[in-house]
Amino acid sequence: MKKRQIGWLLAITALLGVLAVGLRTKPVQAVTDPALPAITRRVSLKIRKENGIRHPAISVDPGKLVQTRRMLLQGQAPWQTYYAGMVQTDYASLTFKARNLQAGTYDTPANNTFKRNSQEVLLSADGFRAYTQAIMYYLTGDPQYRYNALRLVRTWANMDPTAYQYYPDAHIHVPVPFYYMVSAAELLKYTTVKDKTFVDSDQRTVDMRWTQTDTDKLTTNLINPVMKTFLNANNHYFNQHLYTLTGNFAGAIFKNDQAAYQKYVEQALVNKNTDKPYGNGALAHLFYAVAADDPRNATKQSFIQHLEMGRDQNHAKDDILDLIGIARIINNQHSKVDAKTGQVVKKHGVNPYQFLNKRLLSGVEQFYQYNLGSTIPWVQFGTQGNAQFPAWPSDGVNNLLDYGGPISSDGRGRLNKFFSSSELFDYYRYQEGMSLKQLQKTAPAVVQQATHLNDAIFYEGTGTRNFWGSYSDNKMTEIGAEYWLSMPRQKAQNDQARPAAVQAATSDVAFSQFGTVLDQRLAVKKQDYIAVRAAANQKQIQETAYDQSYPKDKTTVRGGHQLALAGLVKSATGQYGLRIRSNGTAKLLVSASNEPGAAYQTIALPDTHGQWVNLAYSDPAVHSAYTDFYAVIGDSAVTVDFAALTYFNQPSGTQSQVPTIAISAAHSTVLVGEQTTWPVTITNAAKQELLSGPAGMTLAANGRSLQWQPTKAGTYEAVIAADNDTTVVTKILTLTVAQNRQAAYDQVHATVSKQPYTPTSVSKLTQANDAVVKLLSTGSTDDFLAALAAYRTTIQAAELINPTLSDGSLNYAAYPDMVTTYVGDQQRTINLTSLLDNNPGSTNGDFKAPQIFDFGPDFRVRPTSFMIQARTGFPNRSQGTNVYGSLDGKTWTKLTEHMTACVTTPQTLPIAKEKQTAYRYLKFQVDEPGLPTDPAYPGVIDYGEIRVFGERELTTK
Repeated sequence: MKKRQIGWLLAITALLGVLAVGLRTKPVQAVTDPALPAITRRVSLKIRKENGIRHPAISVDPGKLVQTRRMLLQGQAPWQTYYAGMVQTDYASLTFKARNLQAGTYDTPANNTFKRNSQEVLLSADGFRAYTQAIMYYLTGDPQYRYNALRLVRTWANMDPTAYQYYPDAHIHVPVPFYYMVSAAELLKYTTVKDKTFVDSDQRTVDMRWTQTDTDKLTTNLINPVMKTFLNANNHYFNQHLYTLTGNFAGAIFKNDQAAYQKYVEQALVNKNTDKPYGNGALAHLFYAVAADDPRNATKQSFIQHLEMGRDQNHAKDDILDLIGIARIINNQHSKVDAKTGQVVKKHGVNPYQFLNKRLLSGVEQFYQYNLGSTIPWVQFGTQGNAQFPAWPSDGVNNLLDYGGPISSDGRGRLNKFFSSSELFDYYRYQEGMSLKQLQKTAPAVVQQATHLNDAIFYEGTGTRNFWGSYSDNKMTEIGAEYWLSMPRQKAQNDQARPAAVQAATSDVAFSQFGTVLDQRLAVKKQDYIAVRAAANQKQIQETAYDQSYPKDKTTVRGGHQLALAGLVKSATGQYGLRIRSNGTAKLLVSASNEPGAAYQTIALPDTHGQWVNLAYSDPAVHSAYTDFYAVIGDSAVTVDFAALTYFNQPSGTQSQVPTIAISAAHSTVLVGEQTTWPVTITNAAKQELLSGPAGMTLAANGRSLQWQPTKAGTYEAVIAADNDTTVVTKILTLTVAQNRQAAYDQVHATVSKQPYTPTSVSKLTQANDAVVKLLSTGSTDDFLAALAAYRTTIQAAELINPTLSDGSLNYAAYPDMVTTYVGDQQRTINLTSLLDNNPGSTNGDFKAPQIFDFGPDFRVRPTSFMIQARTGFPNRSQGTNVYGSLDGKTWTKLTEHMTACVTTPQTLPIAKEKQTAYRYLKFQVDEPGLPTDPAYPGVIDYGEIRVFGERELTTK
């Protein structure tokens, strides 16, 4: 193909001349700014040990908190950055606010019971506000902050201890709000008070001292009943266990309960006595050491696997934050544990960061590696290895194994909130003494995250978030924001892991921050962009870091893209622009994973002659909401630099009426020697150009038509570009040139299936075919090509009577109208595609009624057998299933000879020959349900895969 110069692109230089990646224009206020509450030394911490417990040391290290105030007084970054961010939140307002206060009272709860989830929302708001106010009191000395915090704590200390009752998921959502409320009380208890009383706006004289009565009431009315009612088990699933421990640590430390504290330390690290070992959320199990000789281990070397990444990345993220926060709590107490058992010891112990050979760092690294775009090793523990390494049991109840299949891509790359803290990096760098070089070798993804932090106020998609409370919607869900109060002093001299000093000017996602180089031979990360060299094809692109780390792995699919970009927030209606510059033309393959041949979009890359441009694309299907993978395919001399992804026409993004290019598909097949014209419609463009195409092809000056007279049969490509001085859009046109009309017809007609079509499709195919045949020797070329295009479209839309999958079963999801679904009598449809995708981990939804397939009034299905596979981890939810058939949807005949069992493997359900007749309806019904996964949610039904073997047939009318 012939390259065309696009000098018109140079005009973009004037607009984009200075690379805007990372451009920051809104400075965070310095601590000395009078608009910020002034830092003072009026208040002191009463640091002490009681019964071996350090105070105040739940959420913060007391010595580090003193240091934080000292750093703020000196105006030191990054403390000032976090402080300026925190005080911009409503939680830091001097105005008293409470969600659970009875109007007209000082400390009477509006609702003194705790029996439903609406109460956890109130505790979340009041708990985090009380905590923020207590911090502000220590930093500023302003008594209004102490008054606000005390009043909130005292209100919740007046709860009715007899009015607590467990409700579904309370152990998940109560602990973190509880942790912050108790941490607020801890700070109030161990800070000094200059003025013993305070007169509030209602002219009440309030005792500002923390008293024994305060301790007794809070312990009796809130701490003890919460721990007894909601946090009293050590067998909750993965992060649910860690949430529970977060609350328990706060309660035990506040109460000086050394025995309980030591118990919780062991439960956080090993949890030896759990009765549900496969769902154990303790560090030693959750970050699992895979054996080198496990036959399921393709790497043939030991590695750490973060198990819940097999479920989804959002829950895996929760584990990361919980474990990092719990390690800080244990570290704040200066506790040492046995290096294997995780039990607190007085001598010869290790801290949680050293435990099990830095297991915490290894597990977090795996999470960041995968979520930044890299491939990581993975073992499917739900599959059989050998006698020594059997499949882990899975019954959905005592052994929940929804992580036992492939690693999950659900939520992959959703990292924006993570880039506000370098907590783990800091502990290993400054407390454990690892050098930056050592960390880069051991945990390069952790280093990438820690050394590319956001400002305290950052973008998630096109919306701004504040690090202080960023893991909150209507309730606090994670701990971690408070880490900045415990940062090491070395961060004042070392800027390797600091938040950005000023807020980002746009919501652009920078490759320098969220980008990952996958092939180090073909891509290199610069300060503000990633430079990529084109490859001839995807087979030439390797994932070099994985290959170097795991040289024996010959089976894990990887490679095919030079780079990835995480941290995206895509939508079905969004339009995006890649800020790139290039020295030649190439193709850009965009994929949702680092697997070759899986591109969901191919974009023509123009030669920008080294100037930065925004190249537009979209992803209406949202193949991957948070991560895209990019492969540059072309001549090896072509290089493309990737700076950022921008969100078009959002308040924080690039404002541009994105050009569009539409080309008539009527003449996708043309004839040798015939002059052909394609109508072209271009909008929102100041310029357009034919970037490449076969010899002799031209684009009209006004951009409204494309002309060409081909001289040789074959397949050709043309690329048109449109530009509006801000944004460039390209369009690829693929053309087939046939020698003559007969050859063109033969090529299209060969795509007609030999399998029978429905009568409606046969009628349409016959009509379209006849129209082409009539024009084989007569009529104009334009008429022939139009008829041929219509025939091709008709073939593509034609419906087979019996579309099948590779296993011979009926592809009942092949056409939108093939099967109508519903659940019992509910107006709720079923996601049929997820039942046929060879992935039992995907689900068609959770239901509580039979699932019914309706093949419609014109068709019947004659089944011979069924295959049902349980959803990964939940065989109990499809256990006891029978299949029924019906002609009218009212009278049902049981077809299967036996029910499904509680197993994860595919189960074939045969049908007796006398029942292998035609039915309009099929019903999948659980007749003898298994035990519920959670007793609070009984009767849930779902399936991983359903296959129907047999034939669909036409009704006889």
